[in-house]
Amino acid sequence: MKVNDFNPKHGYCSLTIESADDLWTLRRLIAKGDVVVTSGSRVVKREEEYSRPDKGERVKVTLALAVDEVHLDSSIERIRVRGIILEASDESVTKAGSHSVTLSPGHALTLRKNHWSQLDIRLVRPVEQDTRFILVAVDRREAGIGSLAGSHLSVVTTIESGLGGKMGEERSPRPYISKVAGIVSQLFQHGDRVIVAGPGNFKNSVANQIREVLKSVEVNVVEGPDLTGGDGVRAMIKSPTFQALAKGSLVVEMQRLVAEIVKRVSSGDPKVAYALPRVAEAASAGAVESCAVSDDVFLRGVDESQLVGILNEIEERGGRVFLVDSSMEFGKQVSSFGGIAALLRYALRA
Repeated sequence: MKVNDFNPKHGYCSLTIESADDLWTLRRLIAKGDVVVTSGSRVVKREEEYSRPDKGERVKVTLALAVDEVHLDSSIERIRVRGIILEASDESVTKAGSHSVTLSPGHALTLRKNHWSQLDIRLVRPVEQDTRFILVAVDRREAGIGSLAGSHLSVVTTIESGLGGKMGEERSPRPYISKVAGIVSQLFQHGDRVIVAGPGNFKNSVANQIREVLKSVEVNVVEGPDLTGGDGVRAMIKSPTFQALAKGSLVVEMQRLVAEIVKRVSSGDPKVAYALPRVAEAASAGAVESCAVSDDVFLRGVDESQLVGILNEIEERGGRVFLVDSSMEFGKQVSSFGGIAALLRYALRA
């Protein structure tokens, strides 16, 4: 989440949503009674002589909404905010009734609150900024390029080279290699880490071209699964060489957290809780040390407002909350526990 301007004393924060993880953060920030200022569109009926009374013109307008309802749809990466219009940039927009806006990655907004709690401030300004990884799984036939931010993995594209299997063939691999390097260059942002993997030595040629395009940026080449394309990108996350390079990152920490949850459940250790009712009980008791939530948790009939309240309570009592990508292996494990699971500081009574 890109914070453009933040002044809690004056009650506002201007930001831009960058990822699916940001939507979860925003869902925990926005509460009933807050004011959201953002751009949207609204149908305006013009009072003109020849205009049809049942038709209107859709106009782009900047709105300030007093929030009444907010809902997260993580499956299609959006938040819907509904409220009363307080201000509008177009005078023809009526302030009667309510209106809704949809927020998704790339959307800019300003959030106004009467009071910014310490948890709100921590959500806007996390203590640590996690590194984003650009992952390339490549051989002579195919390349998969993805980005990993937090635990959210996105396979950006898959490229077919059109080359044969032998290095001695007439067609040069240079255009293919240059195309891969070019896409990585377009994705790259300051602070990203680039990791290239794949069978054989072809990955070294790709890594060298990426270094040439990105100049002073370090590009790591790792030995990993003999897979390329989208499957290769996904498999890289589990490889020991990637985990050694990404030591200290959120994705490695989350993998260890979920592994410990599975271990405690399997061994009958009482210092673990899963499914919303039991995690809610642990949160209320202040017993939660770390909690993992799958991004598909709402598919299990979980009440959204209750879940947000539980996550906020966990962090207010010194616990940590992690959002895990349900498409990844450790995310699927959390999904199998009802979409939420937690390590406890001490055992709860049965």
